[in-house]
Amino acid sequence: MILVVGGTGRLGRAVVPLLLQAGQQVRVMARGTSQPFPEKMGDDVELLRGDLASDTDCRQAVAGCTAVVFAASGFGAKDTNPRAVDRDGAIRLIRAAGAAGVRHLVMMSMHGAAPNGPIDYLRCKAAAEDALWSSGMDWTVIRMGALLEQRLEIMAAPLESKGKVPVFGSGSVPVTYTSVRDAAAVVVRALRDPALRNRVVDWGSQTLTANEVAEALFARAGRGSAQRIPAAAVRALSVAAKPFSPFLARVAGAAAWEESGAASFEFAPARSEFPDIPVTGLQQVLEVSGTPGPLA
Repeated sequence: MILVVGGTGRLGRAVVPLLLQAGQQVRVMARGTSQPFPEKMGDDVELLRGDLASDTDCRQAVAGCTAVVFAASGFGAKDTNPRAVDRDGAIRLIRAAGAAGVRHLVMMSMHGAAPNGPIDYLRCKAAAEDALWSSGMDWTVIRMGALLEQRLEIMAAPLESKGKVPVFGSGSVPVTYTSVRDAAAVVVRALRDPALRNRVVDWGSQTLTANEVAEALFARAGRGSAQRIPAAAVRALSVAAKPFSPFLARVAGAAAWEESGAASFEFAPARSEFPDIPVTGLQQVLEVSGTPGPLA
């Protein structure tokens, strides 16, 4: 049995079908608040409504499992936060998994994770990684870039309603993105390939500027223009928004970090080890999403 924590989220929904195709039995743990909790995901999928804030739920989730995929995140959720999910929740689950005899845990992390990272999210990811390394289990840490599909959805939503695409900062700074399809593929590979055990892997799909993403969205929709938010305004918003919208403050803080250039990284070395895993870039994601409208 493989546990997928956050299995109803964007990444979890991509991982679960791949595990089923590989003949695995899967248990999905999710709160069922940020995303609807399904009645059924397949005959070999056990659904568990649980909260990472609960020791009891974490123990129940890992019971009888040989491996765990941690795909939950509090960054993009308005009703929680990275400290509760990506740090404290992850550490709580890691301890429960170690005590239950889980053999391998795959942790989805973020490029730039470090104890002294410039934004709280990266510091939370670093704390979870540290707990995993000292857990006694086999582990794999996959440090992704920003999820490409999520960024496209954020930028495309105002285009549909207002004909505008928000561009934070200069729009000319490169950012490395990871597509959901690519992230899911390397998760499944890590669960079966010893070459990915006990190592940190930087896994990206394509490096793009915000201007390039915006132009691709304009071409897809056949219309639109950029709504530019200056870098100074982004930095100010990351502080000023905290009292009334911690979510908006997190988004602005991440945008300010990206403007520094630190969100671009070299992913070719890891990719060259696993050339059979396809690379899914911007155009492929847009092609899959079809005609203008919400992205899949």
